[in-house]
Amino acid sequence: MGAVLPIATQALAVFETVNTIANIVDNPAKKQDEQVLRQLEQQQALQQQQAQQDAALSRAQIETQAQEAETERRNALKRAVARQRAAFGASGVAQGDGSSEAVLLGLFEESEEERENRERLDKLRIEALDQNLLQQSNTNTLARTQLEEKNKLTDAAGLSDQLSDVSGLLDSF
Repeated sequence: MGAVLPIATQALAVFETVNTIANIVDNPAKKQDEQVLRQLEQQQALQQQQAQQDAALSRAQIETQAQEAETERRNALKRAVARQRAAFGASGVAQGDGSSEAVLLGLFEESEEERENRERLDKLRIEALDQNLLQQSNTNTLARTQLEEKNKLTDAAGLSDQLSDVSGLLDSF
């Protein structure tokens, strides 16, 4: 039992020396891995910010186009109603007549359907923008996680090599 303690003490000293040397040797590689990870995170943050700005611009364009289309729809409806009323007046159909009201209501309904269709399309466009942002965020998270796991595996492989070296030293005692 007394002979085991000095061997264990020497083995511990050898292990600490090997560990210190390994940390000195591996330190630049670990720093490089950390730097690559930081650069990836910075690049992804910049890309995400740019994508959000692009999406905000696209949303604003969709909104502007929707407002312009709504103004055009209303103007076209006013022109169609005026044209129809003029046609009714020229043909002698009274304004309060049921058939003239039905025709005018039909014009309003068609116009409303057109507006609803445009709003649904705009909503789909905005949802697509949001979905693209979410997918980019998920892709960024996946890339960062993969790099972190790769770094962990590299560190674990280095530690395994260190332990093998220490084991070899211990076997030589």
